[in-house]
Amino acid sequence: MNVQTIYLTCIIGGIFMLLISIVFSAAGDFFEFADLDFELFSMDIAGIDIDFLPVSMKSLCLAATVFGSVSMLLLGQTAVVRHAAAGLCAYIGAFILQNITGFLKNHQSEAESLESICSRNYIVNIAIPEKGYGSVASTQHDSSVITMTAKSMDGSAISAGTRVSIVEMAGHVAIVVQAKS
Repeated sequence: MNVQTIYLTCIIGGIFMLLISIVFSAAGDFFEFADLDFELFSMDIAGIDIDFLPVSMKSLCLAATVFGSVSMLLLGQTAVVRHAAAGLCAYIGAFILQNITGFLKNHQSEAESLESICSRNYIVNIAIPEKGYGSVASTQHDSSVITMTAKSMDGSAISAGTRVSIVEMAGHVAIVVQAKS
């Protein structure tokens, strides 16, 4: 087996595993299960958790694809230079992917149910015209803001900046009334 076959296997294997995770939602359980967490190699910098050892399954698939691709591009170089450059590029790609997905997971919505969504305090951020639609945003939770389309319960206009309460949900539209002061 020559080195080109090994590099091509890395590329195809990495892409195939990533496609499996996208195409088959059942594979999502495997990819979540395979996310390993090593606190020893993590650091909190300015409120952001940085993982220095990217070992999630998606990061490893990306690393394999990048390693194979860079190695193929550098076939004219010596093996040491080729593998060092490919390894560095693979690590950087996996590091970026791991930290972006970690950041997104840490900043996803904290709303667990319709009741928790409706129980928040809201403010109109896009004015609701008479018998029309506007937008409201939650105000009291630090890391999770919910924004949704809204209309007033009685069809009256509500100006931007007004505090409102959600009385019900009609599909994906919040039915609101002005909050009592």
